[in-house]
Amino acid sequence: MSPVTVLAPIKLAAGKTEADLLAASQKFQMDFVAHEPGVLRRELVRKPDGTYLDIVQFRSQEDFADVLKKEMESPVCAEFFSVMDLSDFDPDAEMEVNVSLETH
Repeated sequence: MSPVTVLAPIKLAAGKTEADLLAASQKFQMDFVAHEPGVLRRELVRKPDGTYLDIVQFRSQEDFADVLKKEMESPVCAEFFSVMDLSDFDPDAEMEVNVSLETH
């Protein structure tokens, strides 16, 4: 069972600010992510172009699939996603799922 690291791009919704993203991210972390044993690590970063990247490491591909399914049904996740512009987001094309070789 190899960990997987997911790189999920984030573009803010119209009228939303970085402060809105950070507040939603903190609530998402405390009320959802912290209760998922398959999530090993999560980091939110600002890219040079002003967009963001949510970097999440999962214990396995199966844990990633399980959390992804739960995200689609969670009101807490919906609140986090509400600060994002998802109008043209294609998760299959834009989310990178990578097998982790080493974590330090």
